[in-house]
Amino acid sequence: MAVTVLPSHPGFTIRAVLWDMDGTLMDSQPFWDEAFVTRTREAGGAPTRGIVERLTGASIETARRLIAETGAVSDWTDPAAGDLFTAIADDVGARVAASPPLLPGAERITSALAQRGVAQAIVSASPRRIVESVARALGDVFAVTITGDDGAGAKPDPLPYATAVERLGLTPAECVVVEDSATGVASARANGIHVVQIGATKVFPADPGLVVVPDLTSVTPHALLREDRRDAPTGGAATAGTAPSPDQHRGAR
Repeated sequence: MAVTVLPSHPGFTIRAVLWDMDGTLMDSQPFWDEAFVTRTREAGGAPTRGIVERLTGASIETARRLIAETGAVSDWTDPAAGDLFTAIADDVGARVAASPPLLPGAERITSALAQRGVAQAIVSASPRRIVESVARALGDVFAVTITGDDGAGAKPDPLPYATAVERLGLTPAECVVVEDSATGVASARANGIHVVQIGATKVFPADPGLVVVPDLTSVTPHALLREDRRDAPTGGAATAGTAPSPDQHRGAR
């Protein structure tokens, strides 16, 4: 069912901001790494540094494959792999609920957009309980949350952002995405959604629909909602470069 979204301001064409979560609004990667190491070791696995490094930005399926790679289970399709992932996610969820590791500027910008009547969504492959903890910590200002439990795929698949746009009842041209990763940017741009990318280097240098800012504290309502976005060319990430693999980014979980 579509969510009714009011215009953010008579002069603005952008009516919704779609947020990546991990690496953009918060940094829970240390929680995931610690829980992964602890739980797989308890199950008899050997989580090497290389395996743990590949956990960053991994989808749920990839996380299960990494669990199997440690030797903690015989195969990633084994129900035991699912049980271990659930235990890891529960550990992370408890720590996020107790003290969400919000990045500087997250509460300020989401609150400022809410005050302007701009619809907001979180688009993440993290389990719903973790996404909802972050949403609560930010004042429940999100009209839509797309999570790893919703069957919308993992970035760079276009479906996560397409699903958010559909549930908001808007068009891609009425939305802007904030991301920190190449695969997240690719997912958004495949839908023709303009992106504000957090980071030092533009992941697709030739893409005019992508603007880079150094960190979340640099993101302002004006930067997200500015009128001149209507004239910028749109297009998928394929026009800007080769889309990266799903495991090369933060925030997919």
